Amino acid sequence: MKYKTINSDKFNTPYSDAIEIGDLIEFSGMIGNSENGLVEGGFESELHQIFKNLKNGLDYYGLTLSNVIKVKILLSDIDEMPKLNEIYLTYFQKPLPIRTTFAVAGLPFGAKVEIEFSAKK
Repeated sequence: MKYKTINSDKFNTPYSDAIEIGDLIEFSGMIGNSENGLVEGGFESELHQIFKNLKNGLDYYGLTLSNVIKVKILLSDIDEMPKLNEIYLTYFQKPLPIRTTFAVAGLPFGAKVEIEFSAKK
């Protein structure tokens, strides 16, 4: 099977940022990184940065947020769920992507949130 990947070296990670298989694009888990590392400001700032990074990745494939079909969210604090939902709904319109949310013991670099996305062309 042939596939196309985005391999960003800016964060020196040992995996592809995204992979295109047919009409599906699978994005690796994203934390709120900018070119200077994890953004300051905590949960809300990190979440907005994740969506900024996602938009850039989608743009690479000529897609928009409306192409996102599945979201998997990892939270370091499940009590952030109400704020997550509030911010999340500023980015997505109905029909909303399917979604799973987990609370986890920890995330890379002390991040508060990590999100994986799947999109369809």
